[in-house]
Amino acid sequence: MAAQVAEDYTKANLTDRERLIAEYSVKVTRSPDTCSPQDLDSLRTAGFSDQDVLSLVEIVAFQNMTTRIMEALSTVD
Repeated sequence: MAAQVAEDYTKANLTDRERLIAEYSVKVTRSPDTCSPQDLDSLRTAGFSDQDVLSLVEIVAFQNMTTRIMEALSTVD
């Protein structure tokens, strides 16, 4: 499944909850300025607590930061 998600998560066999995580993660990565209260409401409706949402955003932001540092230092092929 990890290979499917890495290649194209939209074609991976994900649960509704996993797909919501993936979609929100992509949004946080590509256009964080477009994240809205509606996004948070969707996550809460799916059973995510405020702590869950914070953890998700922290994980995505940390991964994005790490990738940018490595790319800036030319350590990523």
